[in-house]
Parts: sequence; C-alpha cells; structure tokens
Amino acid sequence: MKNILSHTKTAIILLIVTLLFLGLCAYMLVRPIAYGMSYNNRTVYEDTTFEGSMTLYPGGKIVNKNTNFNVELEYYYYYKNGYVFSLRAENDAEYKTETAYIDENFDESVNAPFYAAKANAFALTFEGPDDFSTTYTCMGTIIFAIAGGVVALALIALTVSSFVLSKKAKSKE
Repeated sequence: MKNILSHTKTAIILLIVTLLFLGLCAYMLVRPIAYGMSYNNRTVYEDTTFEGSMTLYPGGKIVNKNTNFNVELEYYYYYKNGYVFSLRAENDAEYKTETAYIDENFDESVNAPFYAAKANAFALTFEGPDDFSTTYTCMGTIIFAIAGGVVALALIALTVSSFVLSKKAKSKE
C-alpha cells in the first residue's frame, strides 16, 4: 500500500477524486431542495399523532403521504427565495397563474399559514397560526452528510499521505 501511495500519479489521481467528491457533497448539501428524497414529520396534535412524508420532484410536483388517512396526494409546488409554496393549482394554466401571483405578492404569500415552507436540503418548516409550526426533516440528506463527511476525511487523509510519501520517495532518489 505504501508503495502505491508513494507515486506522484497516485497522489494527483487521489486529489482529483477528492475534489470531485467534495464538489458532489457541496452540491448535495447546499441545494435548496433534496429532490426525490423523503421529508418526514411526526406531530402530536390534540392527543393524535400524525405521521407524514413529502417528496419533492424536479418539475414542480410533490407527493404527500399521511399514514393517518392512508391517502397519497400529488400536487404542485413552487420554489422561490428559500421557500416552497404548496400550490392549490390543479393544472398547468392554474399553476402559471398562481406562481405569477406569488411573484407579485411574495411577502403576503410567505406569511399565509401553511402555504409556504422555509426550505433547505435538510428540512421544510411550515408556519401556521398562533406560532404553531411543523417541520418535515430529510433523514436521507442528514445520513448523506455524515457518511459523506467520513468518506471526505478518508480521501483527504489518503491524498495528503500520498503527497507526503511521493515527496519522500523523490527526495530519496
């Protein structure tokens, strides 16, 4: 292993792989929405536990599942300035009309109860009346962040080790 890591080509390849992996991790973690991954919620309200999940897809579709009602809803969403809006539109024409309204009345739309969620790749937080809020958490993104961090540290350690060993091998020559 030490012999393989002591080559300059290996060090350069490891550096490229490390940079590509770090770029992928950065993209996955700073994007505004974790597309295709489930955001899950468990809320207790008036002695009833509600469990649900939301999955957002590129193109403006969202699938909402609630275990209490055994219903799967599919509807439109619109992302703007860090917020995901759950639209009431039922077709493309209504979608365009509603998104135009949001664009023109952004502050009013953000403050409508349970209409807009503050969004990032880790969580969607909906604000309701009387300071009630509910948060849907994306465990897939959290697990990816932890596993990606461990792999990134291992790649960085291998890259640094390879550069140090290749430098030592050159100085021996």
